[in-house]
Amino acid sequence: MQRAPVTVEEQLLQKAIKEECPWENLPKRLQATLSSKEEWHRRIIECCIKKRLQWNICFARKVCKESEYYEDMMRYLRKNLALFPYHLAEYVCRVMRVSPFRYYCDMIFEVMKNGNLLVAFL
Repeated sequence: MQRAPVTVEEQLLQKAIKEECPWENLPKRLQATLSSKEEWHRRIIECCIKKRLQWNICFARKVCKESEYYEDMMRYLRKNLALFPYHLAEYVCRVMRVSPFRYYCDMIFEVMKNGNLLVAFL
């Protein structure tokens, strides 16, 4: 579950991302909260990844390459131990060559490597 934006600025940022507002058209108040155009692009990508949106239908398509977007998304999903994004399987399996089996094997490997995340069942 996603948490609701806490501050007014966060709510305005979410609204601007939803409306696909470019940096130049952002209100000065929002531009002041962000350090740069690159920070704005990072926020856009982060928001789209958290919502697990397809690159070709989200705002991120205007600020980053498709391959970068999906690589960042897969990294985010693995880090957060999320389910395989089956709705993105066409790209992930065909282009990135990551099957659900490979995805879960990599995830288990990372958890085992970091040992401290394992729950003791004894």
